[in-house]
Amino acid sequence: MAPAESPRAGCEGDHRPPGRVPGRAGRRRAIVLGAVHLLIALHLLHWVFAGTTVSPVEPSESMYTLENGEVNAGFIFFIVAILSTAVLGRWFCGWACHMVALQDLCGWIMRKMGIKPQPFRSRLLASVPYLLAFYMFMWPTVKRWSFPWLEQQIPSLVAWFTPLSPWPGFTDHLMVQDFWATFPSLLVAIPFLLICGFACVYLLGAKGFCTYGCPYGAFFSVADRIAPMTIVANMDACETCGLCTANCTSNVQISKEIHIHGQVVDPGCMKCLDCVNVCPNGVLSYGRARGGMALWGPRKRKSALKSHLSLTGEILLALVFTVTWFSWRGVYEQIPLLMATGIALCTTFLVFKSSHLIQRRDTSLQKIPLHKGGATSGAGRVVLAVTFLVVLMTVSAGQTRWTQNRAQMNFALAEVNLDQVLIRGQDPVPEETKVAAARAVEHLRDLLRFDRGGYALIEPTGTVLEEKIGYMSAVAGDLEQAREWWQKALEENPNDDVLLRYGQLVELQEGPEALAAWLETVRTEHGTRNAILSLRADLGRRQAFIALEQGNPLAAARHLQALIGWLGENPGLLDDIALLLDRAGSEEEAKQFRERSRFLRENPDSAIGPLDPAGNPR
Repeated sequence: MAPAESPRAGCEGDHRPPGRVPGRAGRRRAIVLGAVHLLIALHLLHWVFAGTTVSPVEPSESMYTLENGEVNAGFIFFIVAILSTAVLGRWFCGWACHMVALQDLCGWIMRKMGIKPQPFRSRLLASVPYLLAFYMFMWPTVKRWSFPWLEQQIPSLVAWFTPLSPWPGFTDHLMVQDFWATFPSLLVAIPFLLICGFACVYLLGAKGFCTYGCPYGAFFSVADRIAPMTIVANMDACETCGLCTANCTSNVQISKEIHIHGQVVDPGCMKCLDCVNVCPNGVLSYGRARGGMALWGPRKRKSALKSHLSLTGEILLALVFTVTWFSWRGVYEQIPLLMATGIALCTTFLVFKSSHLIQRRDTSLQKIPLHKGGATSGAGRVVLAVTFLVVLMTVSAGQTRWTQNRAQMNFALAEVNLDQVLIRGQDPVPEETKVAAARAVEHLRDLLRFDRGGYALIEPTGTVLEEKIGYMSAVAGDLEQAREWWQKALEENPNDDVLLRYGQLVELQEGPEALAAWLETVRTEHGTRNAILSLRADLGRRQAFIALEQGNPLAAARHLQALIGWLGENPGLLDDIALLLDRAGSEEEAKQFRERSRFLRENPDSAIGPLDPAGNPR
């Protein structure tokens, strides 16, 4: 092992000699990463054509195993990847991760444009992947163990978190039909690629997202510490040129580490072999580590990470990151955890750079002058404008996130069965429930877009807000407002639940005749959906019962007879009609219905189904 001496100036790769032609390792890795994406595409195509396929082979799927007991392909794959990392070192990130492929592609495009992203170094931000790993993979278990006790001691604290669901036990979830269920929509996926790809690479360095935002890397980092394989160095041939550090895209100070340890000990090393590939003297190679497998042994004490920040700066930026992350996490019910992390990282760096631009005489970004000789350049003004816009959007997202949380809390307090509100003769809704519902409406309206009277930049997909505002308005007693919002929901995306509740509200406000007319209209527009049929069947039976109570069995029979066009011929329905006709004195007509009922029992395939509004069989 080489003596622990400080390397000469320049060995950190600040000045890379020009004209260095890379070898074949980079091309091989590009081919392997391309093959990974080809396998992903084939997996997706298999689902499209087969309808059922293996569950997503994605480490994030492990969350569902740990929280819901769903043993899926992603969980098994993640376990295998961690165990192999404990033997081979952190190979997965460099050779099999689709996010690394994205960042490498972004870095390659930037280099073609003459941009060489420099790494941003921060000690506190480097702990983010470990915190995210705890939140994603360990927090569900911790919550399951601790919340029953906390709920008894501090119930108000537990109310801020997602309700605890009972542990269902492990279940087989290796094959799925809805392959895309756990993935974001295109509205989120495309910005995610731009933020966690181009933005993070440009601002934080070639693998900025891996270094400061990847929760899976935290597990690989821990497993790498016991791996017997790593990048080792033959220091007799080293000329301390610094090419290894200059070409490392994993933010590892290779030249410093090999001079101190004779090998790379930083668990952030992704074994991509770029450093091995670029070394002019063949100093570096992938092989057995020196110093054994001790987790905290001499070979595993990584070199102190350089930082661009003072301790105060680290703390301030950590606060900026935390506030930004909580502002974006889950906002609009669309922004997933990793995208919120990418946004928080980029925002934190922009705040850092803008503060330098304001305070320092000379500041640059990727060698582009932002502030020189006391004057702000055009690029500097662009950075300040982008930072202001991003901070403003973060404030809006944070306000929306807070409002969203308050809406959810009041929604939970006011949640009742709407039958209690929309059906006569039910117990009245308690006054405190109405108050909570009114507060929920107020918060939910704030979650609307600016152009619809709210404060949010975007809204949840579908008609989630319209349905919720209508629901809470009904509970609060404002039936006119409930009808207005449910009408908007039906115009955009009619579903059975809203159709059912809207129909009940029409009858409550205008009576059975108005409901019957409305049902005819919506049957023409939306067909015989289950909610429409249910409402019409219930209305017909109630009309028949009322007519019978009033001593008019013939009218009761006609009400049931009208249901044949909606529900089709049913022997039980025909028998009820015949019974009512007998009571009304129409024996001949009753006989016809009774005979038809007997025939259908013997020949069930002969039954006439529901009719369309024109009276034709469907």
